[in-house]
Amino acid sequence: MKPAHPFLKTVRATLFLAVLLAALSLRLDASPAFDGTIRGFFPAPNFNSSKSQGSEPNRIMVLLRQEITGKILDTLGALGQIHGTMPRLRMVVMTPTGSSNAAIRALPFVASITPDQKRYLTDVGTWDRDMVDVVDVEESGVVADPDPREVSQTGAGVHVALIDTGLISNWRDFLVDSRIDTSLAISFLGGGAVADNPVPSDEFNTSNPTDQWEKDTNSHGTATASHIIGFKIRGFLVDGTAPGVTLFPIDVFPNGESFTWSSRLIAAFDYVTQLKESGRIGPTVISMSIGGGQPSALERVAIDRAIAAGIVVVISAGNRGERGMGWPGAFPEVISAGAVGWTKQFRPGSVSAPNFGFWWMQDLGFDPDPAGGAAEESEAFVTGFSSRAIPAQGQELDVLAPGQWTVAPGDHGPNAGYFFWSGTSFSAPLTAGIAALMIEKNPSLTQAQVESILKSTARPMSANDRQADVLSAFDGFVGTVSWDTDCAGTPCDPVGAGLVQADAALAATP
Repeated sequence: MKPAHPFLKTVRATLFLAVLLAALSLRLDASPAFDGTIRGFFPAPNFNSSKSQGSEPNRIMVLLRQEITGKILDTLGALGQIHGTMPRLRMVVMTPTGSSNAAIRALPFVASITPDQKRYLTDVGTWDRDMVDVVDVEESGVVADPDPREVSQTGAGVHVALIDTGLISNWRDFLVDSRIDTSLAISFLGGGAVADNPVPSDEFNTSNPTDQWEKDTNSHGTATASHIIGFKIRGFLVDGTAPGVTLFPIDVFPNGESFTWSSRLIAAFDYVTQLKESGRIGPTVISMSIGGGQPSALERVAIDRAIAAGIVVVISAGNRGERGMGWPGAFPEVISAGAVGWTKQFRPGSVSAPNFGFWWMQDLGFDPDPAGGAAEESEAFVTGFSSRAIPAQGQELDVLAPGQWTVAPGDHGPNAGYFFWSGTSFSAPLTAGIAALMIEKNPSLTQAQVESILKSTARPMSANDRQADVLSAFDGFVGTVSWDTDCAGTPCDPVGAGLVQADAALAATP
């Protein structure tokens, strides 16, 4: 696939205007006839705020000692509203009436009841692909002269399950449709026909029309998908980290919602595990950019079952900054990704001729990386929103990847276009794509092996540092971004093993 940067050299004026508007944090409306221009700043909102802590009152996951029967459902239904069932897991999700939790727990067929927590989207040849050594952005100045990939692998033969919001209805205008396996795409929202109903009759029944996964009005899933498989822009292609994978979206968000339930994530992990165990899919990576404020033991069981089936799991660290990581990304067995930015973002005069397309498609100038010398880490900084790991709370941060001001498709319908996004939501799919490249090279790699290689080949960053960052595109004001190992008096880890590096990880893959 050809990166888009040579083509975009022909739209310098419009792109500069768009970036100028982006610096003002303005949002521009798109015209129905999209012309391929990046039109403004579109940050994912901070859904990992303090309001996301804890669980929704009363909604619970009931684990049974036996198979689900009609009599059991009648008994539970008399004690509250049943939202859906997962027979394979012997689980019923419901909201008890009043104070009937104790009565449910006392039933002889009930093994346990667990709060069903809310889970939120993790928010707040381009520079980001260049920084992780996937594509070497060059300053040739020749239109349609493609930037070379630094690695030969593309992810061919590997599936990526994207647990997110699904895709917007006109996703084919932005993504390469041959890279999406629509036969595996699915929604866990009540079967499609009631997907927009806040109280669906069965959230885990997919026997109704199954096209809800491509009716998303949030567009977060389309943006994260593009970081893995790349995106189209007026006939040109921008590489993702793994443009050759086969991706299938799993929609766990009702339209217009920024939160979902832990039980839907469990259903999604179980679905991918079933596909893997049945042999319907081969080497597989799960990429998920969703998290919440408290750990869920049942979520962890579902993730561990997926890992035991041979699936590699990558989850965003969260955007809670010094308040710690989101769950389930904080569990040690998953591969978690925090976010970095680039010091030359929005720096006027930093783009060397002949490329005046502005910073986001600029050559970082790190290739080849100097032997034993500073490169990526010298111009990268840990973003303020990137969640720090708090070991005292059982949290583990593995690696960092670009996650500030990355370009991706956004919005939906006639307003769909390209925007700048920020969040560990985008660090995770970039990392998941690199994991897919490693699995293409060696399909027998386990979760632990992939994690170990990514961490051992990451470019170390100081855990206590300050980095110069230009904060204004207009007056040239230079500020600094600092990060350290103290989070409100609690020791924390802001960097993990450091900045993930695709070429080094593949070289170390046996």
